Amino acid sequence: MNLLIRLVLPAIMCSGFLVHAAEPIISNVLPRGGQAGSEMEVTISGNRLKDSKEIFFYGKGITAFDVNATNDKSVQAKFKISKDAEFGQHELRLRTKSGISTLKTFWVGPYPNLAEEEPNTSFEDAQEITINHTINGVVKNEDVDYYEFNAIKDQRISLEIEAIRLSGPLFDPYIAILDSNRFEIATSDDTELLLQDSTLSTIIPKTGKYFLEVRESSYQGGNNYYYRLHIGDFPRPLIAFPSGGQAGKLLEVTFMGDPTGPIKKKIQLPSKENLGFGYRVEQNGSIAPAPNAIRVCEFPSILENEPNDTIRTANVTELTLPLAFDGIIEKEKDVDNFKFKAKKGQKFNIYAHAQSIGSPLDPVLNLYDDKGKSIKGSDDANNGRDSLITITIPKDGNYTLRVRDHLYAGGERFVYRLESHPFSPQVIASIPMFGNRDTQSRQMIPVARGNKAATALNLSRKNFSGELEVIAENLPVGVTMRVPKAPSSFNSVPVVFEASPDAPLGQSLVNLKVRHTDPDKNIEGNFNHNLALVYGPPNNRTYYESTLKHLSVGVVEKVPFSILIHPPATPIVRGGSVNLKVEAIRDTNFTAPITLRIQTRPPGIGAKGTVSIAKDKSTAYYSLTANGGTSLGDWDIAVQGEANNGNGIQLASSPLTPITVEDPYLSIKINMAAIERGKEGEIICDLDVKRPFEGMASLSIRGLPAFATTTDQEFD
Repeated sequence: MNLLIRLVLPAIMCSGFLVHAAEPIISNVLPRGGQAGSEMEVTISGNRLKDSKEIFFYGKGITAFDVNATNDKSVQAKFKISKDAEFGQHELRLRTKSGISTLKTFWVGPYPNLAEEEPNTSFEDAQEITINHTINGVVKNEDVDYYEFNAIKDQRISLEIEAIRLSGPLFDPYIAILDSNRFEIATSDDTELLLQDSTLSTIIPKTGKYFLEVRESSYQGGNNYYYRLHIGDFPRPLIAFPSGGQAGKLLEVTFMGDPTGPIKKKIQLPSKENLGFGYRVEQNGSIAPAPNAIRVCEFPSILENEPNDTIRTANVTELTLPLAFDGIIEKEKDVDNFKFKAKKGQKFNIYAHAQSIGSPLDPVLNLYDDKGKSIKGSDDANNGRDSLITITIPKDGNYTLRVRDHLYAGGERFVYRLESHPFSPQVIASIPMFGNRDTQSRQMIPVARGNKAATALNLSRKNFSGELEVIAENLPVGVTMRVPKAPSSFNSVPVVFEASPDAPLGQSLVNLKVRHTDPDKNIEGNFNHNLALVYGPPNNRTYYESTLKHLSVGVVEKVPFSILIHPPATPIVRGGSVNLKVEAIRDTNFTAPITLRIQTRPPGIGAKGTVSIAKDKSTAYYSLTANGGTSLGDWDIAVQGEANNGNGIQLASSPLTPITVEDPYLSIKINMAAIERGKEGEIICDLDVKRPFEGMASLSIRGLPAFATTTDQEFD
């Protein structure tokens, strides 16, 4: 279809067209830890802390009280640590009247705490201590800290340091025990058990005075190079064998690496799979501060039985995958083989765990068929020493796994655990990073009273497709959550939280669940926040991280604006665009500019990252553009506004607002035309009808040069 439009141009023709989030920040918590069963005073430092009201922990066992902000940068509080508080890392945040802080950690140990007392930077000025204590200290630049203690002949003395794990700088500690003549009795830098952190355990050769040396391994340091050094007569095995077992079973374990010899324990494993399970060895009333890894799986475990150095002499089981195999590469050039059954079409990830369980082994893993033909092999995987084979079983039959050390090394602690995990449907929900390598900002949800707050929620599916829904458990009182269902083609949804005007100020750790909308599929996942706590070279890689399973949602004081989307009067068509009107409803006297961010877009919809509402203005337009492959249908969107009140960012979101994407009725090609000034001319438009429509349609041309006019044309 061709359509002719008459265009009139007058004689005169001219041309012309014309932060990151600032939530409360915790930079430090001092001291960096405390003893289980104690009560202590702590100081929290940071920014925007002056209206602090609450400190809350992600785990059980620690309660904060007497929270008092002395100024905008410091908070005093008391921590009550229960006797049964779990040893190790506890994540915490601080809630102010206006926001929820970034995350910091606090550590719990079994022993009374001592503070480092300067000067102790020389052997002669060593600080006197007694064993079975934990020292809270700091290593300044080129600093060496010395401590003096008494020990008796044949006494076991163990050291364990928390340094890089305290989530500060890239701290690589070195520790040593010296005698009174400055001869080294034992030293430790890195360990397989504790990453860059160090541990050692030794038998004292004679009764007398001994000294501890603590420093950064390359003599670096600074005001934030904090450490917690445990010294005692506690057992300090370095690895467990076997390093895993079947859920619900009683497992006999030998802990190796302690100077007194192997330590045997019978351990009742949890009733459900727990790949992060660990066990702290206790002996003669003393307990190791850090656990040894013991992985708990749903499937059976097979123990190595020598000789199994060749495929012909492989340990044989009649069981079928999934299985686990536990063994030790006991000597140089040792190779272990396991023969098992598998069924055609089954898909497995077969892991060789060594580094992840504290073993010095660098495993090389190979899979062979029943004739000894190599199917697949793996050395390093996932940026570590451990190996991974992903395989679809080609046929029913017998298969053999072979494992060895990369350099054919071996020893009594070269423990491994091979696990075959079947491919299964998995889904994880997470909040995208607000900035490059920023795993802290906007990972918590402050909702203002009588208002809304929003976030995008990424949904990662593995090994399945289908529609998903998100459910929240344990929302704060007075808070509701709205989130649209996510079809198979959509991996991100906007989530809007709303607080009633009378919602009490407070917070909750919300359990977000994601599940398939078809209950027969029985597919469910949870929220997961991987928090990078220590960065370093090369390429700013992550050296230490923590994983959170709950989303912090809090009710904060009212903010002086709200956001409203005016739904477009017509659908957005493929290949078209719409200017979405967004309005800020301001309180009287609130005039600050407001930055708008759309929280996810339907597949195929393009939009700017941010749009601004100028100072003293109330509206802005968000341009949405649909490409030719935009998913059709109804979609919910939300736009969040952020404004700086002079003491940080305040947030308010629009409600979820529906938009519709449709195919266009027709496409139009405007043919080129040239018209002289002061004269009339014609523009010919070629119309291609894509789908029928009823009644008459009107065609108008927009974006004409200044002072040019035309008349609309109707057609059917």
